[in-house]
Amino acid sequence: FDASLSGPYLNSSTASQTMGVDCIALTKKYFEVWNAHDVAGIQGLHAATSSLADWDASHGPTNEAVAKGIEGIWKAVPDIKIEILDIYTMGDKSSTCVTNIKVIVDADTTLKVCDVIEYDESGLVVSLNAYKTD
Repeated sequence: FDASLSGPYLNSSTASQTMGVDCIALTKKYFEVWNAHDVAGIQGLHAATSSLADWDASHGPTNEAVAKGIEGIWKAVPDIKIEILDIYTMGDKSSTCVTNIKVIVDADTTLKVCDVIEYDESGLVVSLNAYKTD
């Protein structure tokens, strides 16, 4: 267990775990790595077969393709950062969570986004679908 994943949980007094998968801690770690613009780290957080889709593009079916797709975002927008606003889970009934985030593109542009993230039994991302408000 990675000690950096411990600490207070958003919108939950207990860890939301399914088969040992803590969706809240995993999601916090995911966006910590995302904000570090760590290509190898993001690839390592995705299952070997995984996908990522948003309003502009889709990446997959491998974690390498997903990581390269995300790297393209970082290269196009070097200062981009994400803040987690809320993480919603079904407790131990599901290994999927819904996360409301704020994407800070630059000083003048912020997006409100909702991510639906599905984890496997090992805690790796198998799919991430991102939806933005208009």
